Order: sequence, then C-alpha cells, then structure tokens
Amino acid sequence: MNLGTVLEFRSLKYKMDMRKLITVFATLFLTLSVFSQETYEDLLIVKADADWEKLIKQAEKYTVKGSTSKDAEPYYYMAYGLYKISFEAERDDQYKNAYKDAFTSIGKMLRYDKSGDIQSKYSEFIDEMKLSLLEIIQNEVGNEEYRRAFGWSMRLYKFGRDYIPALYLEGALRSRNNDLTTARIKWAEADKLVQEANIKSWSEADKKLMMLALYQSAKALVDVRQVDAAKEIMDIGAPYFEDDKRWQENYDEIVN
Repeated sequence: MNLGTVLEFRSLKYKMDMRKLITVFATLFLTLSVFSQETYEDLLIVKADADWEKLIKQAEKYTVKGSTSKDAEPYYYMAYGLYKISFEAERDDQYKNAYKDAFTSIGKMLRYDKSGDIQSKYSEFIDEMKLSLLEIIQNEVGNEEYRRAFGWSMRLYKFGRDYIPALYLEGALRSRNNDLTTARIKWAEADKLVQEANIKSWSEADKKLMMLALYQSAKALVDVRQVDAAKEIMDIGAPYFEDDKRWQENYDEIVN
C-alpha cells in the first residue's frame, strides 16, 4: 500500500467518524430538547382540584424559573388561579388584588406566546375575562363614573397594545374626562387599525367590547357637538352588528 492510498484511507475514515459524531450530537440535542419541554401536567392536576392558591403558587414557580420563565403556559395557569380566587369572599389578603393581577398574568402569557398556540388553546378563558371586564366597564359608564371606567378599560390593553376596542374605548373615556386631544389620537389609531381588521371573524367577546367602544365613542362625540363624527364611528360597526337588537337601538339613537 503506497503513501497516497494510506492518506486517502485515513481521510475517508475521518469523514466517516465525523458523520457519526454529528449524528450522535444531533440525536443528543433532540433528546434533550424533548425532555426539556415542560408539559405542566402538575398544574393541570391542581387546576382540576380547584385549589386556586396552590395553583397560583405552583404556576408562579415556573414563571421565576430560568428555563420556563418565558414559557406562556404557566402564566395562563397563574391567571386562571388569580381570576378564580378573586371571586372568593374569604380569600387571603395577599390576593385582594387578584382580579387585576389576573390580567397582568394573561398579558404576559400573550406576550410570550409567539406562535399564538397557547392563546388559541385557552381562548374560551380569555373571552371569559374580557366579558367580565366588559360588565364592569358597562356598569361604571352607566353610573357616569367615567374615571373609574377609564381605569378598568386600561386593563383591556393586556390583550394587546393594538387591541381595537381598547383604543376606541380609551378615546371615549378620555373625551369624557375632558382630554379631547388624546381622545382624537386614540380614535385615529383605532380607525387605522380597523381598516385591516376582519371583524366578522372576531369572538363574541371582542364584538361586544367593540359595540360598547363604538357607542360610547359616538355618545362622547355627540356631547362635544361632533354629530357627524359620531355617525361615522357608528357606521364602522353597522355592517357587522346589525342583527344585534341592542346595537340597532344604539345605532338609531345616534344616526337616525
């Protein structure tokens, strides 16, 4: 065997060894990735037991643990526990702001959910939170407690800084609180976003919040004698909500 043949054989053996090494490392990486993915079955079990305080504390551990602190799912469980415990009259003092804290947690869930899979998985609970906030805001507005309504409406931004109902509602309540300049800015932002929005595909919770936001915006505009602008805002919702009896009554009040 001459020197050239020996060198060629060694080169071939080296390439084969490197391929084996790469295969081993790739397999090891995939194995570690699978094992590192949390399933959060422990949180699911605690949730099924309806032990809200335990659920909150257990979920919180994941949110401060380095490897899972930016996983979306633990924040869902934390939000769920906080939301549920907020309705318990005998809850511990540390959970006196649990309802508000639930929105903070759901906001973090949505922020870390880059794929949107977690939001889709728990959309029913997200809508439940939205509807509960809608009821509070409606009550405050009905009592003309516009500052209190404004405070609650800011929680809607936990569902996204470009959440259209939040922008219209902020505009309405800014106007009610004598800040028409900022109100116009928020309405303009919402008007721009709504042009690209597929409102027909929205959930019922989003549609109900949108109806409230448009109507309150229109009423605020009427009160500052901008009737034409009020009619234009109501016309945004007309193609989508005409089958809703309450919307139609509000629409007739402003437009007809």
